Amino acid sequence: MIIKRDKDQILGYLEDASNLEGGNADILYIPETEKEVMEAVYECVSKKIPLTVSAGGTGTVGSRISQEGAILSVEKLNKILSIDKENKRAVLQSGVIINDFLAALAKQNLFYPPFPTERTAFIGGNIATNASGEYSYYFGSTRSYVRKIKVLLSTGKFLEIERGKIFANRNGIIRIGELNIKIPSYTSPQVKNSAGYFSKPQMDLIDLFIGSEGTLGVITEAEVEIIDDLQSRFIMVIFLPDEQRLLEFVSEIKNNSDLKPVSLEYFDKNGLDFLRSDFQSIPDSSAAAVYIEEEEGENTLDIWLNLLDKYEVIDTWISQDKKRYQELIDFRHKLPEKVRDYFKEIKSPKIALDIAVPDESFEELFYFYKHALDNGKIQFVLYGHIGENHLHLNFFPKNEKEKTIVNDICNKAVHKAVKMGGTVSAEHGIGKIKHKYLDVMYGRRGILEMARVK
Repeated sequence: MIIKRDKDQILGYLEDASNLEGGNADILYIPETEKEVMEAVYECVSKKIPLTVSAGGTGTVGSRISQEGAILSVEKLNKILSIDKENKRAVLQSGVIINDFLAALAKQNLFYPPFPTERTAFIGGNIATNASGEYSYYFGSTRSYVRKIKVLLSTGKFLEIERGKIFANRNGIIRIGELNIKIPSYTSPQVKNSAGYFSKPQMDLIDLFIGSEGTLGVITEAEVEIIDDLQSRFIMVIFLPDEQRLLEFVSEIKNNSDLKPVSLEYFDKNGLDFLRSDFQSIPDSSAAAVYIEEEEGENTLDIWLNLLDKYEVIDTWISQDKKRYQELIDFRHKLPEKVRDYFKEIKSPKIALDIAVPDESFEELFYFYKHALDNGKIQFVLYGHIGENHLHLNFFPKNEKEKTIVNDICNKAVHKAVKMGGTVSAEHGIGKIKHKYLDVMYGRRGILEMARVK
């Protein structure tokens, strides 16, 4: 096991995509085997040293940024242990990089659908946050694909948890050996969600650990479901002159049984302005864009083009070959990168909302965002997974007065989302930046119930 105590060698583990500052740690463990994971955890428990589990550092809420004590990085637990093409299963250690996993699957014409936008993430981090990416509109989030996990508790005991084996009883108790775990009394919202411990009546034990952000144990290994590789796909980017009919357009796409996009994304005008230096053919008059990816079919493109005839689109980009397809993939990925880099440039921690709400409430939330930001004084970017009623709203306040305004908008949006039956975090988790929103979502009672579970 690699152990580091030099502050300069630990610094790189005290940052992630959130830009949160103030991290601290006295020791870094980098185990290469499960036995070494156990040794590190035992040492911390026996000496009462706080321990933070660290994955790829792609998170945006400061989850891996330790405030004190020790860090355990799973980066050396990076082996793909098996790929079973016949039974559509793969077993891998928690430090496997998603891009490496996708490349290994592609060699066998296989695919892992819930891969995140940031492909340098680790599979363990994805499970810990119930992460998702651009294909989650069609395929769902990580939770749906995790069949088994191996996790080390702070007691030094490994649990191997297989989906479908252990459930909460009618009294909300999960029994594991001598342990009786009373699950929280709340029910997690029926939307894309990564906020707090998952809870629902007679839930599966494995779902308690998925999305728990490393607070219940160290995931060392996982078995996930995989699928056959997707058929050839095409991408369209549709530029609209205004947003008056945007939601009608998206609703029509979602309710058309002949269309099955794997990705349905939105970019506001400010997002397009961010991208214009890299994609100079973005129309100047465009107020918004919708990004769509779908498998090729005999009449699929014609159906799309007939639909577009109903809307006054300014321009439509279509991937007509592999080169253009990759260019449009880059268009989709570039905005989160530029937003992340801009936060670094202005030396600000990430200030963003990651809310998702049910279908019937999305229009109200969308126009709340628009009206709250109508004054044009605060710089912001709004984009993301519109097909799942889940947008990323990033703020760039320039001074304390603007920070106060942003804080007010965020508080109102969070309370509105919870009242609508939504979530304060659809895919980023809570970490060290959004814990106050967790209190809004579940209340003091829910927080205490989560503490009791831990």
